[in-house]
Amino acid sequence: MGTSRGPRERLLDATITSLRRSGVHRTGIAEVLATSGAARQSIYQHFPGGKAELVAEATRRAGAYVTRGTPDDPHAQVDHRIDWWTDQLRRHDFALGCPVAAAALAGSDSPGVVAAAAEVFADWSARFASRLEQAGADPEAAATLGRFHVSAIEGAVMTARALRTTEPLEDLRAMLHRLVDDVLPD
Repeated sequence: MGTSRGPRERLLDATITSLRRSGVHRTGIAEVLATSGAARQSIYQHFPGGKAELVAEATRRAGAYVTRGTPDDPHAQVDHRIDWWTDQLRRHDFALGCPVAAAALAGSDSPGVVAAAAEVFADWSARFASRLEQAGADPEAAATLGRFHVSAIEGAVMTARALRTTEPLEDLRAMLHRLVDDVLPD
């Protein structure tokens, strides 16, 4: 995901991949170390809070990655996100999900991880709402659709993985375009 390949970045990228595949509780330090090629002391040097800090930071990193290169036009943004997920699911045989969703499901024993997921979801929602407002949408309608957009994509990704088809994402694409049209001025 990143361009710099120091131990910190390799640890974060390996953690993101593990979160996508296995979730928070099945993401182990030994696996992350083996995948990243980083030394054990690198975790505590870069993430003194241990696994919880590493996973929270990986969640934020994944969230920032998703927003890179996102088009300004709300319709183009819908297509961009749906196309990206469709490609990811097909390329990885429906085995990898969203690391931010995995973090959100970490539970009460990982409050910092869940809080990081909440930050990312709020950021994604606000960014989409801002694009809608810039295109002329009412701020309240934009905020509502911003939150719905994120929730619906996350749900469609989980459903697509379970059903092993991208149809839920294509269904969502059509509905999100309608909803975007509904909140934008004619």
